[in-house]
Amino acid sequence: MPFDKLQLALAAKEAALINFTQRLVQTPSLSGYEGEVAQIVMAEMQQLGYDAIWTDELGNVMGQINGGAGATVLLNGHMDVVDPGPLAGWPYAPFSGQIVDGELWGRGSVDMKGPLACMIYAASLLKDVGLLPGNILMTVPVMEEVGGVGTSYLASRVNAAAAICGEPSRNILRRGHRGRVELLVTFKGKSAHASVPHLAVNPHYDAAYFLTKLPQIQLAHDLTLGSSTVTPTLYKTDQVSANVSPSEVYITLDWRNVAHESPAEIVAKVQTLADSCLAETGSQAQVHVAVTEREFTTYTNQKVRPSAVFPSFLLAEDSPILSAAHTTLMQLLGRDDGVTIWNFATDGGHLMAAGIPTIGFGPGDERLAHTNQERISLAKMMEATVAYAALVLALNAK
Repeated sequence: MPFDKLQLALAAKEAALINFTQRLVQTPSLSGYEGEVAQIVMAEMQQLGYDAIWTDELGNVMGQINGGAGATVLLNGHMDVVDPGPLAGWPYAPFSGQIVDGELWGRGSVDMKGPLACMIYAASLLKDVGLLPGNILMTVPVMEEVGGVGTSYLASRVNAAAAICGEPSRNILRRGHRGRVELLVTFKGKSAHASVPHLAVNPHYDAAYFLTKLPQIQLAHDLTLGSSTVTPTLYKTDQVSANVSPSEVYITLDWRNVAHESPAEIVAKVQTLADSCLAETGSQAQVHVAVTEREFTTYTNQKVRPSAVFPSFLLAEDSPILSAAHTTLMQLLGRDDGVTIWNFATDGGHLMAAGIPTIGFGPGDERLAHTNQERISLAKMMEATVAYAALVLALNAK
């Protein structure tokens, strides 16, 4: 591996990479409002000499660097961020991109504008040093934070032999994660004035009984990913008046599933439990369980209505791609950090579901993501940039 050449190429671009990352962080890009960041990304790709740059109808940005006849390797990093929340808790303004003691602060610095910038530059390094056995496809999707809308759309529309999902991993190789399935459980009763409760079928009681039984539901287990989990998160009714028994109650469940547990199986489990609860109490209410669907509008004004599913995935331990990536990182970094899994869902699940073998790797401490302490080490970013380039070469050879 020509690590020295890559390091030298990066040294010439280090200041530009840091400046690019600052500009990304300084530009707010909540899900559905990524347009300005998309323009910054495309302009930077142009500056770096990408051979083709384009967007699709949802506003996903793609850039390609042309190589030889070898396999195409895909890099993936989203451009949307979560809301910064109250400003009072931030040591530095969330969109300042301020650098303090070698760390760049701000919303999205870790999740995941820092890793995104590193990937975009890593691809250009390979062009700089003339190491392009195959094409490199840089995908920069929209709306990852609301279910991976962008990547789920583009994954089946691109071709690649392997992919790197660049979510933060503390520069440790990842091979999978549990998925996320968001469920809506609807209890339908009969509304009535609160002064005559005997005329109502109040779904609050059915929902409450269901919640007491939920911890007993059968959960799947995987030796690597651990057990699935289910957490009630939201509770709503169809009423806003305090003197009316509602006719419907809505409970949102966050189900983290292991790789062999499908959304259909999860829905069936919850429906069976809910039905049994009504049967036990003799309730006249009805209950329906479904995967949540919400309508979103992209910054390109396209309306989409995806299912709230982040697929789980687990790349096999004996995968040649995983082995090549692990060996490369040990050689480059001079240490063996092993191979682990993420504790959260990523767009890697959508890529694997589309048949693209995917590994995970990225700078930044994922435990800082979505917090008011979000910041990323510049030194780790530089380490990751060379690592991304080396990983592309390793994956291209497999």
